Amino acid sequence: MPPWVARQCHVLRGLKPASVRVCRRPHVSLRPYTQAPTGDDGNLKIRSANSAIIIPRSVVGTTPEDLIQHITPIGKGRLKYNRCAVFLVTPSFAPWLLDDSAFIQKAIHHTYSECLGPADPRYARVYALCAVVDKLPAPKPIHPAEDLGNEAASRSNQPPIGESGFEGMAYATLRYADWIASSFEPPDDQALISFVASTTSESVGYFADTLRLPLANTIFQTGSPSTMIDSLWVKNKGGQEFALKRKRSAKHHSIKIHAFAPGTRQASSLAVPLIPLTVPRRVEASMGNILRRVTGPDGESALASQELEQVVPQFYNARRESSQATMVWALVISKEKLKPILAATDSALGRLPDDIATGSMMTDAELWDSLWKKRPAAWNDLVPNALVAGARLHRVLSGGGGWGKKAGLLSLDPVASAPDTNSSASDMSDGPDNLSSALQQVARDGDYIQFFISPSNNIDDSVDPLQQLQEAAGLGSKWSWELGTIPSTVDALPAGSWQHNSSTTKETFVFRNCFGALTEGGVSINRNFELRRKEASPPIGGSKIDVPFSRFSSASLGPEGDIHDEDVGGLGESV
Repeated sequence: MPPWVARQCHVLRGLKPASVRVCRRPHVSLRPYTQAPTGDDGNLKIRSANSAIIIPRSVVGTTPEDLIQHITPIGKGRLKYNRCAVFLVTPSFAPWLLDDSAFIQKAIHHTYSECLGPADPRYARVYALCAVVDKLPAPKPIHPAEDLGNEAASRSNQPPIGESGFEGMAYATLRYADWIASSFEPPDDQALISFVASTTSESVGYFADTLRLPLANTIFQTGSPSTMIDSLWVKNKGGQEFALKRKRSAKHHSIKIHAFAPGTRQASSLAVPLIPLTVPRRVEASMGNILRRVTGPDGESALASQELEQVVPQFYNARRESSQATMVWALVISKEKLKPILAATDSALGRLPDDIATGSMMTDAELWDSLWKKRPAAWNDLVPNALVAGARLHRVLSGGGGWGKKAGLLSLDPVASAPDTNSSASDMSDGPDNLSSALQQVARDGDYIQFFISPSNNIDDSVDPLQQLQEAAGLGSKWSWELGTIPSTVDALPAGSWQHNSSTTKETFVFRNCFGALTEGGVSINRNFELRRKEASPPIGGSKIDVPFSRFSSASLGPEGDIHDEDVGGLGESV
């Protein structure tokens, strides 16, 4: 059995290979996921929703009130705009969602306490979304906040290796315009929450990047494979409390994390902790998600797994580590997008154009050895930039070994297709609602494929996580939104982290003006584009990212003061 065999994972439906997508403006898709705000930002400040990530020192004995008390109530000036609230909890607190009076009603009352009682005689309604996610991030500070562009570039090359997330609660209050309901039905009883990141106006049109995160498996906590509840709460004129008017289980919901706001600019960063094992190789024969033959290093036809079987042991030899079962990813690249990826690979190897011209350079073997043995690993933005160009990332599920017809084959994690169905303007950010289950060709003859690995890094066990959290929570400006992936804990003990130890204190770490979630199931990232607002927009690019410790970070810059939304009819009206 080859050393890169990975356990099978579920097929994530909904992404169509780039080779069969329609792209009206190819250059628009090349806008990087890691980007700095444009223009003069001297008078702009980091803006965020009323939000926080709340992490208790111990989950043992923690009550809903212990976390709810850290929610910042909506001020009277914003009551008529922020009519939606999102609450994310981790599996230890999932049972709270089974009883409306235990958590959600208390959270709503605290968040919107300014409109309760005879002092505010108006009618009000509030939309709430509660969901269970695997873990929550501890957002990173921005040093300094005025240099957000350089911070974004640095963040993309410094993935949060070893940061497996925390138990706790995250909340955010949003405008009704940021609340996107969807009829999309995820497959296999898997619920998803989508974050519409980077909705930005361009001189050539509009686009949106959507990140879909699978929710946590809650079969042992709530009896359901996943848990997400959409509810509506109303307060009568002069009422003392919000009453539940409607409640339903949801399989999918979307929220905007960037809006078309005047004077607002975005900064974002995407880090994918992979380093290359090979240069891109031309695909000669494949079927479905099976690769049979590629063009080898010598230019001759070779079995798909042949080079990989050689370089994986060489990788571990370079790092002075024993060979072990590991995961390998394959980047599928169209011929048209090959040149910049070859250049990026040369850059990662330290191969300079002048060296190539003069011949004064290390041998290929020496370059690869130098790259692989670096500690910490030489992280780079090769994969995020390739995804922007239309490449797709697939985990290698199995391959190599065997005899006869199966010898040398590689099996890649397949991706299901989505038909080019027109969507309404409100769904622009979330792609089509109806997905086909038919698997598409992962790589076509003439495409190129490049293999990557995520090397292990030694984690400093001497660092006190409690001290780290305390210091981080007290720092200044942070990334407003953090979404990412963490390793699977399917085989881990449920009480394996320090947060499951009892504590004599109710110490809680609060990261204000931040929101996010971490998933064990991998993130799918889609890009949509439209020439004009309110125009149908098929997806023009996308991929699944299931590399552990991948992270998308985002922040908005805007002028001081609030950006008001339209009155959505949630305050001062009757039903």
